[in-house]
Amino acid sequence: MKYRRMAINKQYWDSAQERVDNSPVYKLSHRKREANQVGFLGEVMFEAFLKCNDVIFSDERSSTRYDYIVNNKYSIDLKTKDRTVVPKIYYDNSVPLYNHEHQRPDFYYFISLLRNREDRTSDITRFKYAFILGGIRIQELEKVGQKWNAGETDQSNGTKFWTACINVKMEQLIDNQNMVNIFK
Repeated sequence: MKYRRMAINKQYWDSAQERVDNSPVYKLSHRKREANQVGFLGEVMFEAFLKCNDVIFSDERSSTRYDYIVNNKYSIDLKTKDRTVVPKIYYDNSVPLYNHEHQRPDFYYFISLLRNREDRTSDITRFKYAFILGGIRIQELEKVGQKWNAGETDQSNGTKFWTACINVKMEQLIDNQNMVNIFK
């Protein structure tokens, strides 16, 4: 599995921070404004990834069903994780179940943002790199994903789930090059 590492610079931080400043904190948000930072910075980095791969997309984030449409064909919902270590092939990627019934995109796409664990500020510049990980068709996610209920603990890594979700390992994702080929 090959993922794409992108350095996050002032242009990306500023663009994401503008979205944060102009958006409400979502009702079901576990991390409040920090969740908005993670989500919006993930979106900005994903959009940059699509542009640098000449993938045509439309912004559908005002929809509650998905975030993007690529080439007027595929709907995508983006999921971004905050990490303090470089992602590894066996790491999990999560889709919360609280909106899974109405969010029915063709694909989920996953990004991890790397932040310095020593930086205790809440400034968006604490995120230094984005790792564009890959995607998965919704049918495959539902077939191979591991479901977890809120309050359960994954004994393999110690994660205690704050909400019900479906997890897939990074190695189960379609890599970026194949995703770009699908999109084109």
